[in-house]
Amino acid sequence: MTLSCPGFNDKNDYDRQTPCDQDFLRKFARDTEAERLHTWFNREVPRCLRSLKLLDAEGLLVGDASYLFVPDNPGYESSEVLWFDEHNHPVDAEKVDRSDRRYQLRRCYKLVILIHLNRQLDFFLVLAARVVSGRRHECPILYGLVDELVKAVGRGVMKTLIVDRGLIDGAQIGRIKQQYGIDTVVPLRTNMDLYADIIGLTRSPDFRWEPYVSSATPPLPPISTPHPPLRVQKREAKRQQTLAQRKAKAAVEKPALVAGLPHTLLGMERDLRSWSDCPIPLTAVVSREVNEQGEYKDRVIVTSSSSLTAHEIRSTYELRTAIEERHRQYKCFWDLTHMHSCAFSLVVNQALFVLLAYTLLQAHLRLRKRAELNRRTRTSAFGLLTPTLQVVAVYYRQRFCLFSLAEFAGILLTLEDSARPKLNEKIRRIEKNLYSLLENARPP
Repeated sequence: MTLSCPGFNDKNDYDRQTPCDQDFLRKFARDTEAERLHTWFNREVPRCLRSLKLLDAEGLLVGDASYLFVPDNPGYESSEVLWFDEHNHPVDAEKVDRSDRRYQLRRCYKLVILIHLNRQLDFFLVLAARVVSGRRHECPILYGLVDELVKAVGRGVMKTLIVDRGLIDGAQIGRIKQQYGIDTVVPLRTNMDLYADIIGLTRSPDFRWEPYVSSATPPLPPISTPHPPLRVQKREAKRQQTLAQRKAKAAVEKPALVAGLPHTLLGMERDLRSWSDCPIPLTAVVSREVNEQGEYKDRVIVTSSSSLTAHEIRSTYELRTAIEERHRQYKCFWDLTHMHSCAFSLVVNQALFVLLAYTLLQAHLRLRKRAELNRRTRTSAFGLLTPTLQVVAVYYRQRFCLFSLAEFAGILLTLEDSARPKLNEKIRRIEKNLYSLLENARPP
């Protein structure tokens, strides 16, 4: 979009493309303190989404941290140089062979975010974010974002926080439960005493196991027309009803787990208090993955909720992996790390406004009922949202009519000779207004 703006005085030698010059906007962004920008984003974005009624009633949020890599320029303010492996995971320089080419020094920042989603993965809304130095630990930053979010939208909006073991903090889990009523779902580390206690309980003959079938991430739905014909809707509804009946019948007739086939078992214990750092009782679920040879691997997931079942706890934690695709979208298709300056304020500006643009697109797709596009790349989504029909709108006395290009061309060819000069003058005036906005634009 191009705007023709005369500016605020008579000293402009070039036509303006925007009300504010790009260099002025860059200086304005640079002079904005990073902390004030963080505060604005974490307050106004969730309030805006709440006003649009886009926040899901279940209140599921995923907290995570990711590294933002920048060129190895010491001028990047507040950046850090750390060792990473070939998968961009940080490693301890004292425990790896630095001569191994798989390990490299990279300059980075750290991005900590809270993403709101639902179980159907219909949307991914960034409600809070903070960019910090790459060496800072993400745990206190994340729970600080929780405080900011509750302060912005009040209690009851955020109900469940899903985090990975890197963000485990017993004191904070207890605090947000007692202070805000927010439940946390997090896996335990294998070196924790609580983990050893729960694994010990599984050896008891009274410990109960139940089979678990993973509720996998819904596949990417096919692109369909926004408003299919009623006949097609009825046919699809009947087909879905038939499929649901077949699945229900198969579930009833499904035999017990066959020995030798990979399967998952769940066991649960409630009211656990052996974690001294956590002031509240926890519910633990042991997820046992059994392979073809009968060998198994245990994983323990705990939550501060006392009402969730073992199946609900495990399926809720599975939603956390959806955030990995979000990180790939930001960095690969949304230029999240395409920093235009070494100033920390502009680094924060770039990251937050890219996340804001992504969130607004997700909100647009949600409002337009185009959820099937939310997991596609920016190029793919924009291509499917771009209008594919060109029409000519003719206005006359508060009425209008839409013509295709062929129809309008046919009308022009059949006009009377007396009307053609009037129409020709009108079209030239429109052409001048539309295509001659910038006769003396400043070169880029």
